[in-house]
Amino acid sequence: MALQLFNVDLIGPSFPIQTDESLDYMQSLVMRLRERLATLKSSTRVADPLRLSILLNITLMDELQSLRDRSSGADLLAGRGEEEEFSAIAARLIADLDRSLENPKNSVEARADESLR
Repeated sequence: MALQLFNVDLIGPSFPIQTDESLDYMQSLVMRLRERLATLKSSTRVADPLRLSILLNITLMDELQSLRDRSSGADLLAGRGEEEEFSAIAARLIADLDRSLENPKNSVEARADESLR
């Protein structure tokens, strides 16, 4: 599938990301994240969006680690290569989010606009 822009709007400023996934799939991921953020917010009483997103990442990583720990020789993630790819994608998304929060003029949106030219 060709790269397309998808607008992410979760914890404050929205920003576009490029993806080769279907828009329906991306929307389902964002919806699940919204639900998880709402649950986390009500259970922790943390309101700050950045802190909520950090807590959500910690809980998701905990769940991922639990799945790995429970696997009995059958690798649930189908190999080390996918784990490294997941880590690289997550690192890029976090870096993009950090940059957009620090300086909106250097946001992902601005870079996405440049890449479309």
